[in-house]
Amino acid sequence: MTVMTSTAVGFYISRRVGLYPIEGAVVTACHSGMGGIGDVAILTAADRMPLMPFAQIATRIGGAITLTATLVLLAQFR
Repeated sequence: MTVMTSTAVGFYISRRVGLYPIEGAVVTACHSGMGGIGDVAILTAADRMPLMPFAQIATRIGGAITLTATLVLLAQFR
């Protein structure tokens, strides 16, 4: 459910800011991949290998932001 939600949010935000929605959704889906090899698998399945630099940035920076936000939210429930 989390992967589907983040991919859908990436799709709609990409559409909102004038980017290609499918490519935005694919790069956002790379958050859920298992690092670099997960990015390769996701981009190969979507036939979008030229998006690899963006997927790497999304995996590293976006993953760290997602993890930090989750930890902050979970700390509120303690």
